[in-house]
Amino acid sequence: MATIQTTVGPQTLANGATVTARAERTGGTVVQDAHGRYQEAVVQGNVYVASTQAGQALSTALSTTQTGFTLTNPAGSGKNLVVLGAQVALTTAPAGISTLVWAANVNPVAAAVTQTTPLTVRNALLGAASTAVGLAASAVTLPAAPVVVRALGGGPVATGSVNAAYMSDDIAGQLIVAPGCAISLSALTTAISAVISVVWEEILV
Repeated sequence: MATIQTTVGPQTLANGATVTARAERTGGTVVQDAHGRYQEAVVQGNVYVASTQAGQALSTALSTTQTGFTLTNPAGSGKNLVVLGAQVALTTAPAGISTLVWAANVNPVAAAVTQTTPLTVRNALLGAASTAVGLAASAVTLPAAPVVVRALGGGPVATGSVNAAYMSDDIAGQLIVAPGCAISLSALTTAISAVISVVWEEILV
């Protein structure tokens, strides 16, 4: 069996040097971020972002007529949409407690989602020319009522008040939208309005 050699303690090296891996004093391998968490995927041109440009009312009761934010992966796209994160900045206080959820359409052979009010999708490498397969919209018609797949914490907690006016959901690939499916941000009961931004990576199926 081959032995992996590591060196305990920090090293000061010049560019181009060949080194052994670094270990800490109990023998564990030391790793650390060299750059931003998603920098490599962004530099490769595989990450996309879409955002509403003003406060958008979220639909309620998991209806097929969805407003707020919907990310659709068209059938036959050949790629999966790996959802990395979402940011929600409330623009109105609710009329009552409001629970925000991610709701998905999970039948890949259902009818296509109708993009009623499309949003502009941009490469996260701002200025890059590559085109996304994912479609974003602030209003759509879904082929069926979506099902809740994830709750979004924070935000509206009582009539006319909020716990935090800004919510960030670090999804980090825990939800992946396959071709023919879609995911929407929805309010279960009381509607609110918010500026909504979603970031995702596109990878081959």
